[in-house]
Amino acid sequence: MPHRNLRLCCERSIDRTQNIILQVPSNVSGINFLLEPSHFLSHPPNASLLLPVLCVDTTALVFNNYYKQFSYEDLLLPNDVKKRGVEDIPEYLYRDDTLCHWEIIKEYVSEMIHLIYPSDEDIVKDTELQNVFNEVVDFGFRGYENGADFPREVSTREGVVEYLTAVIVNISVFHTAVNFQTFTSYTFPPSVPTCLTLPPPTQDQEITMDLILKCLPVLEITFISMNISFNLGQFSPIERFYLEDPAENKLGVLGENMAVAPQQEACIRRMAEKMRGFKEKIDARNVGRYLKYDVLSPVNTPLTTQT
Repeated sequence: MPHRNLRLCCERSIDRTQNIILQVPSNVSGINFLLEPSHFLSHPPNASLLLPVLCVDTTALVFNNYYKQFSYEDLLLPNDVKKRGVEDIPEYLYRDDTLCHWEIIKEYVSEMIHLIYPSDEDIVKDTELQNVFNEVVDFGFRGYENGADFPREVSTREGVVEYLTAVIVNISVFHTAVNFQTFTSYTFPPSVPTCLTLPPPTQDQEITMDLILKCLPVLEITFISMNISFNLGQFSPIERFYLEDPAENKLGVLGENMAVAPQQEACIRRMAEKMRGFKEKIDARNVGRYLKYDVLSPVNTPLTTQT
């Protein structure tokens, strides 16, 4: 089979292997840090600030309730837009930009998959690829009912295209949309309070300004949340983006990839050109706007998750 390096080329050109190696331990450490109850009892001085306002049991309950509802379908952004009923909202720029990213990346993945696998039969015969789907369910979604509906096998090229597009878009585009705006939100605590100093209001309780002010976190907690959100919202110095921006010392997708054939390199270059047209569209849209939305411009969207 010509140019058979799917794992290295199709994934690594968008998502670098060394980042995966570093990201998994950091995620595990983060989960233990944030959700382990003993942490708040054994790590002063933050314990004195967090204990009065943080209920770890409640946090765990929120995560537990969410994971029961999460499924593979949630990673398919076009389906998510329809599920939430926001397809017709005018000027919903997040939706417009994520869907544009989805289409460009899907076209790129489709070109790569069709280059590597001449037919659906080749997909079925690739036991290494099929083992990946099984391992994602067995090790990534252990404890979820029906493996969160992730497929254990994919028998068509289009199925693989959908799967890889969902993975790439969520660790890249969706992460950009929610991560790099955190500091903007968290600098005004009433909009996104990290905790409450009073129990949440009941269904029929009257909400007054005095009650809202009394519920807001204390100054120290606000400072901690702003500090964390600022650091999490910074680009990594080794970040690569869909498009380069020399003025901000940002490197693009071109120049570092694992393509081993001219046809594969051509796929990457075509994607980059489509991203360039997408950027120009966003730039034109923002002309004259008081609040510009360029969060998901290709020059601001990292290829993967670093922070």
